[in-house]
Amino acid sequence: MLRAVTTNTPEGAFHIIIDEGGVARASGFGGLDELAERLPEALRGLVIAPAKHHPYEAYVQAYFAGDKTALDNIPRDQTGTAFQQQVWRAISGIAYGQTIAYKQLAERSGNPAAVRAAGTICGLNRLILLIPCHRVLKSDGGIGNYLYGTKIKESLLRREGALGA
Repeated sequence: MLRAVTTNTPEGAFHIIIDEGGVARASGFGGLDELAERLPEALRGLVIAPAKHHPYEAYVQAYFAGDKTALDNIPRDQTGTAFQQQVWRAISGIAYGQTIAYKQLAERSGNPAAVRAAGTICGLNRLILLIPCHRVLKSDGGIGNYLYGTKIKESLLRREGALGA
């Protein structure tokens, strides 16, 4: 069985789907059904029960209040290939309030020629905010794509101080 921790944020409902050990398996905005479809294949179809008054709610609220490290308290697991893992580690290394370009992401992931692949892997991220893919921008400084739309991506970056007001 999985549980869903749901928190209201300035960007709308934010969900974290956790396993029995409290490890985050997927997170994101919007509808829980859509997020459940992004779970690893082995976890799809499991019952997802609501988690009431879970401590992770406070961590999400603290992040939206400006706590740079609040989300670090949530254990996470995202399976993938070796290169996917390298890309997600590189994304996780982008400091709060900072951004990098997709080209830099490919370089930090150990394969400078794989800019498109790194961008694609960024889009496969199941752990929105916990692995902060919103901090990756186009080489020209443009916002680029985001699963939940450029408006939310821009808002998150402004909240973190990575974009001007």
